[in-house]
Amino acid sequence: MIQFLELKNFRAFEHIRFESLGRANLIIGRNNTGKTSVLEALVMKMGSGVQITELPFMFRDNVQGDDFQNYWSYLARDQKWEDFGIRTDDGAIGDVQDREGIVKLMETESGAPILVAVIQSNQINISGIPSRAKTTILSTKASPPQSISELFNQIAPLNPNNEDKLQDLLRNSIEPRLKRLRYAKPKGTDTHLVYADLGKGPMLPFTQLGQAFTRTLEIYCEIFANQPKIILIDEIENGLYYEGMEDFWKGLFEVLVDQDVQLFATTHSRECMEAAHVAATGRSEYPLRFLRLDRRADDPEKIVATTFGQDEMQTAMETNREMR
Repeated sequence: MIQFLELKNFRAFEHIRFESLGRANLIIGRNNTGKTSVLEALVMKMGSGVQITELPFMFRDNVQGDDFQNYWSYLARDQKWEDFGIRTDDGAIGDVQDREGIVKLMETESGAPILVAVIQSNQINISGIPSRAKTTILSTKASPPQSISELFNQIAPLNPNNEDKLQDLLRNSIEPRLKRLRYAKPKGTDTHLVYADLGKGPMLPFTQLGQAFTRTLEIYCEIFANQPKIILIDEIENGLYYEGMEDFWKGLFEVLVDQDVQLFATTHSRECMEAAHVAATGRSEYPLRFLRLDRRADDPEKIVATTFGQDEMQTAMETNREMR
């Protein structure tokens, strides 16, 4: 797991640093404080070459073909590349060479710097991405049901026990009637999907079981099938009913620890924060950190970062203090 994240001249951030990161990290703050930008920085630092290339369209709406002008040109704050940096405890992207209109982003871990990207003549070329921790990314855009189903189909061959764990997690947190899940293509259909046995009547395609079931199924399928070291989720509360959030978080913490995955997720929901805190408090070791972003009252152009954990969140809940 990474222990800290430091950003310099990245998008709207002049300089922020999050310390003492946890197994699960909830990124919070008011609108337009840079929550999604933190996820984007993690993609730049921890993602694959393909993921970095897709970054303009991953969390934001951009026009194909205009991605350089509308996204990459804003990567460095005020286009000041000289102090640009994305740093964690396992290395940094920050060796920036800006000469004659050509910007080269270098990653330094151990040994000689490695070229990550070249920005020149209104285009960016991603190349030479070093070996990195495997990263899975879930945006607010719905994944095709076929993609989720294909991920489910990959779980049992990797580890049959994980398919049983997935069914137990969904049963305990979302759908108590669930008996089993099956990857199938019934007669008269064109596509394999995940079908759910609810113990009565024919099995149902998972798409008929609601947004909470679909969202949770997708998260667990991504973890069990792709076996990432880091998972990034934008607006993790989407589709989840507040009364079921505590059970959702209990199951998710269990999987993150069991599969050795670190989570970074944004949220706008106080109910999501409080449910995560209650679920985390019930564990032998508190796995949760809150990463808060705020614009300074005396200088709104500057954003400050704060990391807090169990004691601060408990106090905020007891005093009804706003923490989002």
